Amino acid sequence: MATDAIPDDVQQQLEQFEQLRQQAQALAQQQSQVEMAVRETERTLEELDEVAADTPLYRASGAIMVRVDDLKKLKSDLKEEQERLELRTKTLKTQIDKLNTQLQEMQTRLTPVLQRLQGPGGPGARS
Repeated sequence: MATDAIPDDVQQQLEQFEQLRQQAQALAQQQSQVEMAVRETERTLEELDEVAADTPLYRASGAIMVRVDDLKKLKSDLKEEQERLELRTKTLKTQIDKLNTQLQEMQTRLTPVLQRLQGPGGPGARS
């Protein structure tokens, strides 16, 4: 189907649909990365539960490792980080669900229009 045969308003809707689809895809990728960080934080907390009190601990800070002397503070910081990440995951899920609803509504509106355009005698019809 040639884009010049599609009415401008339909073309705009198709472009908006594609933008929303890409946005939903990007948010889903972000959500996946945040969920991975949550799992990594959970594993770290589990490992810290098994560490002896006299074991030297280090935490990455940018490109360097910094010695951690306060195990309680480290656990507290990691739990806060985990809560923040879990909240971010929920927020992303809400945004993704909203976009997917919009996409389904747009698809429901656009499908019949596109079918009419492709119908007998419409753009893309074969002789």
